[in-house]
Amino acid sequence: MFRFALAALILTLAGPAITAAPVPPEAGKGTPFPFSAKAPLVVSISGYDTARDRLNKMLKAALPKEAGNITKLLDAQFDQLFKGRKLDGVRKDARGFLVLNDLASLLQDSPAVCVLVPVTKHKEFLKSFLTPEEFKTIENGRDGVDVIKTAAFGEEQPAYLVDLKEYTAITLDRATADAHAAKYTAATSDQLGSDLAETFLKADLAVYVNMDAINDQFGDQIRGFKGLVDFALQQAAQQGALGALNKKQIEAVKVILKGLVQGVEDSRGLVAGVELRPEGAFVRVQVRFTENSPSAKLIASEKPEPMADVAKLPAGLGTYTAMRFGKSISEVMRDVGQEFATTDDDARGAELLEKHLKDVADAGPGVEFSGTLPPGALITVTAYKDAKKAATGLTKAFKAIGAGGRVNSIVVKTAPRVGDDAEKHAGFTFASVNLNFDFDATVAALPEMVREATLETFKRTIPEKAIQWIGTDGKIVVRLMAKDWDAAKKLFDQYLAGKAIIGANAGFKRVRDQLPAEANLVIIAEVESAINGFVNSMKPAADAIPGFPQLGIVKKVDGPPEYVGMAVTLKGEIATITGFVPVTSIETAGKMLESLFKKVE
Repeated sequence: MFRFALAALILTLAGPAITAAPVPPEAGKGTPFPFSAKAPLVVSISGYDTARDRLNKMLKAALPKEAGNITKLLDAQFDQLFKGRKLDGVRKDARGFLVLNDLASLLQDSPAVCVLVPVTKHKEFLKSFLTPEEFKTIENGRDGVDVIKTAAFGEEQPAYLVDLKEYTAITLDRATADAHAAKYTAATSDQLGSDLAETFLKADLAVYVNMDAINDQFGDQIRGFKGLVDFALQQAAQQGALGALNKKQIEAVKVILKGLVQGVEDSRGLVAGVELRPEGAFVRVQVRFTENSPSAKLIASEKPEPMADVAKLPAGLGTYTAMRFGKSISEVMRDVGQEFATTDDDARGAELLEKHLKDVADAGPGVEFSGTLPPGALITVTAYKDAKKAATGLTKAFKAIGAGGRVNSIVVKTAPRVGDDAEKHAGFTFASVNLNFDFDATVAALPEMVREATLETFKRTIPEKAIQWIGTDGKIVVRLMAKDWDAAKKLFDQYLAGKAIIGANAGFKRVRDQLPAEANLVIIAEVESAINGFVNSMKPAADAIPGFPQLGIVKKVDGPPEYVGMAVTLKGEIATITGFVPVTSIETAGKMLESLFKKVE
């Protein structure tokens, strides 16, 4: 339906030497935009030649065998799309925009969508862009709206073009054309705020969601939805959709859902942008909240922390995490994750558990650094103001759990067996915790369609009989998991020696350098391990669904490990998610998935 408008947008940016508009000083402060300040959704595309050049370079580096064919396919599609059209009337130093002017119109036959094309002059653009057949049908309206007839969508229909001086608005909706022909308040980068404006202006492709406009239009419905959370969860529980969630988890889910609705109500804008860099794809998503709103106060209470020590963890693991959130977020995460949980009828155990976990929180935790490799390797290092109190609280938390309780949301067949002062090594005293998991009991309450797949995932990623060690030297708390103490000690010694560390790995460093130095959460995953985990988790589901293609075996790729990463940063009134995928990681993933798809039957 939007092929004609899409051609207008891409064509206007496809001329020789077109470049993206530079980011003005102070993150584009005061930069005017051609779209309305009340537009709820805007897509921005940088100079097409620049974006295409960046994409081609990235494809050649990441997928050298396929890059040529992909480029030819895109060029052929563009040639077909642009057939009979020229670029003589297009400005070569400006962005193009795809704008949705009314969210509710998406449910209508003719949505309020328009393309804003940067032009030299409106009339010059019409002469060059329109095909000869379209140009013959033009009607210059006195109300500022030019009308043409186009068969770009199959059957001939009207399209509307509005002269905005530096831009031409193109739409298939008459009311949208009339709105652009009338006077309206144009948006500026100040409306987005400096952080979101910088992301919007630097990206090759960006999306801006104007939450001010959405809340103005749908505020009553958004606020009303918050009141439906309790009812929706109650109905879900009655229908068995909440599976094995206990009362405390359900309450935590309520907090999260109501918090999300509150976040929508409090937010002023969201921007998501993608930059195609020579070294890889850089993604950033940012949400800005209203000053002094509940969400803004929550964000302001958080403090991003230095995450450099994640690089000191042992090499050879699959996923590396650094995390520190404030009290409010940490408590909700703890309740949802249910690292420790008693049975519903164990009131005394629940009371003791709450006391011991409070001791851990009161011990003053710092950043938690962890590295994992399923099914049975884990190291977690956390600094505490009172590390001994924290270690004692953790071991006592295990002691408070009886048979049928849960550890990391998994049911234990028997009460965890805790051995105080089980091992001493390098100035650390370790307690041991023997766990006997009951996977069948854990998945028993899940819907049948996901029960077997979840059970297989548990069996593949978690040892049914696991041993953890919790140790401290009075400064930090170290948690280890391995098949036995010798394997755990080897992992710990690797950390203490500081030699075979992940920070020395070029692939890890490549990703870490692109993520914020200070954040609340950093996750960096090794590509091969992540893909294998995902494919293996899909196989039980594929086997359970009649007619689902049978997945092949993922090919092991030679060469050094490659990584992808993301970070969450909460600061001031802005929540930011940053992601980076290097070209080397795309190449590795491509080789692995190529063998998989070739074997799909």
